[in-house]
Amino acid sequence: MESRVRRKYASMMWECRYRIETLRDFTSGKTHCTYLQTTIESEALQLRKLLELIAFSSLVSYQEAYRSVRSDIAKDWHAARVLRKIETINPEFYPVPIDGFNRNDWNRVQGGYLTRKQFERLYDKCGAMLHSQNPFSKGKSSLAFHRKVPEYLRRIETLLSEHLVELAESRELIHVIAPMEDDAPIQVRHLVRESKHV
Repeated sequence: MESRVRRKYASMMWECRYRIETLRDFTSGKTHCTYLQTTIESEALQLRKLLELIAFSSLVSYQEAYRSVRSDIAKDWHAARVLRKIETINPEFYPVPIDGFNRNDWNRVQGGYLTRKQFERLYDKCGAMLHSQNPFSKGKSSLAFHRKVPEYLRRIETLLSEHLVELAESRELIHVIAPMEDDAPIQVRHLVRESKHV
């Protein structure tokens, strides 16, 4: 069970890395989708898929919940509702970004990562980019979204590079080292916590 969960979580981190690489290629101009608007929509799609991976990766130990959440995500684009559904299954689903271990505790990252609130806002922005623009609305320009993609990427990379996450339906944690660089190994360690605090 333990090694299966670790493998599943690691495979989701690999998928995150591939999507981050794709987004880097878009933002650097290495690749594009012929027109700027279609490139922006592709960025929004990759970001949204990346956020979904982050949101339900903590459910890898609980197959029924994982299936249910994936099915709900396919029907619902509203971040707060999606996250509330995941929270009913695993209140501690959101990764805790860390920077190693010092003496008796993990070194928590203090800033520069994608927070839970920022996650919600970004998920909804991605959804808005994926719908055709109402010609009469005064919504924000997709160009403003495009310009912020590199910052979103940096924040997601800081969140994922090293983190702890609590698995659903257990008191188990996994410690993940997942540098978002080509060919760097992804390590997932399975831990059992003694107290309810990370």
